[in-house]
Amino acid sequence: MKKIVIELLYPEFNNLFGDRGNAEYLKSRLEKAGYETEIIETNLYEEPNFVNGETDILLIGPSTEKSQLLEIEELKKYTDAIKNRIENGKVTLATGNAFELFGSYIENPNGERTECLCLFPYYAKQFSRLRFNDCAVGNFDGMKITGFKNLLSHAYGENPYPFLTMEKGIGMNKDEKIEGVHKNCFFATYHTGPLLPLNPDFTTYLIKLCDSEFAGEPGTYEKTAYEMRIKELLG
Repeated sequence: MKKIVIELLYPEFNNLFGDRGNAEYLKSRLEKAGYETEIIETNLYEEPNFVNGETDILLIGPSTEKSQLLEIEELKKYTDAIKNRIENGKVTLATGNAFELFGSYIENPNGERTECLCLFPYYAKQFSRLRFNDCAVGNFDGMKITGFKNLLSHAYGENPYPFLTMEKGIGMNKDEKIEGVHKNCFFATYHTGPLLPLNPDFTTYLIKLCDSEFAGEPGTYEKTAYEMRIKELLG
């Protein structure tokens, strides 16, 4: 029996908008296909499993803006390990404002900047206490990806590795149609939902990056719900 290890970073902070559901949905899909699955929950100040152990799929979800600052300082200890993970094609998915952690910096409304991991050249600017909400559909390599946005910031600057081209809703900011980051098997996006249960075919795609022989298919209900959401959002 094949085993897939899923690591969930900082679940005590990063479960806004139900994004823990990404791990649970992966587990369900894998186990239905006959895989052994382990979910490792790594709390803040613990050394992540991916640093010295085998993590097949690394997940990090959205947090409050205050928690972001704690996570940035902790993750800086592992910048080289994260960079190696990206370059070596290990699957990583960051959702919501976790997308911002991998950019250059986050600027708060007072103009103060917090340096991030600096793995990509974009940066984020927080705007006010009035949050931005959006229902969105983006295109990834011919696949439609749907999700929601609940943000106190937008991203700007150079993005040489965009993940999505938006068909409905905004991109990194209101003037952009590109959104998120995709490099090798690293994916980061402002979209939440949770993302994977909303997009069963993309979930299949991620799993196949870990094991090309994966043959599990989403259930009829999952596929039908996805198709209905796309139809409703795009008309």
